[in-house]
Amino acid sequence: MARALLREVLESAGHEVIEATGVEAGLQAAVEQHPDCVTADLLMPGLDGLTLVDTLRARGVDAPVLVVTADIQKSTRQECLRRGAAAVLGKPVDAAELVQAVEDALAGRTRPPARRLDEAALDALQEMINIGVGRAAAALNELVQHPVSLAPPRVELLDVDDLPGVFGPLGKNDVSSVQMAFHGPLEGGAFLIFPQPSASRLLAGLTGEDALGEDLDSLRSGTLTEIGNVLINSILGTMANLLDRPLRYSSPVYEEGPALALVTTEVHASQPLLLLVRTGFRIRETEIEGSPLLLFELRSYEELISGLATRPRAGP
Repeated sequence: MARALLREVLESAGHEVIEATGVEAGLQAAVEQHPDCVTADLLMPGLDGLTLVDTLRARGVDAPVLVVTADIQKSTRQECLRRGAAAVLGKPVDAAELVQAVEDALAGRTRPPARRLDEAALDALQEMINIGVGRAAAALNELVQHPVSLAPPRVELLDVDDLPGVFGPLGKNDVSSVQMAFHGPLEGGAFLIFPQPSASRLLAGLTGEDALGEDLDSLRSGTLTEIGNVLINSILGTMANLLDRPLRYSSPVYEEGPALALVTTEVHASQPLLLLVRTGFRIRETEIEGSPLLLFELRSYEELISGLATRPRAGP
């Protein structure tokens, strides 16, 4: 009944509505169909609305989420907004309030066109990435208890249209990928991409196990997810600290598939500035073939540019 009412109000206001009968169906629809806005109840069977917001972000869905609830507590509203909801609407939903909330959310989603960074800003960004990669290597040393080194990173700025040329044949081949969304003054998503032969060698180097057997799928995804978590957090955390822009992270998500499809599905229609970081692993004195790629989707251009312009020079 509640969904039917929301649908009727929004369609009467001229919006196209995709209706899902459950949480999983809604998550799938959001990932596949890229809605401009999502409405969700706070209490739902299997998953609450706050966890739904986190799950959407973890899967790369950046559409604003309107939470609907009968809970009138101020603390509930504050928690919803803190967790990333665009607005909180009470039950029963007022039609005019719903339409206005959707329009406000859509207006807030408008982003400026991508901007290039000048040489000084790009140098500052390269310096931060260097520090972040160094911290990632130190963290991985602690994690795996074996000598781990990361090659000095090469940083490139890209547009979405540049990705096919960057990936080349890798774009159509299956890769192992760890994805994390981040929120705050800087908004976007981070992708750690391993060609699968490289991922297998990396896993073998870390665990001493052959990563190609089907029985090791869980070990493979769990280990690579943890590596992605360490790498991405090290670089994003360094950027957040040096830019003085605190960030919140979604849980890392492991996926396999063609590199280009995995990435472009997530950045579809967001027109981000893409920051590509190329590096390489060395574990137990054995070079891992096929350097992993870190791809950061940066949607908050003004915050990035402002932070780079005003930050003090990075220290060790």
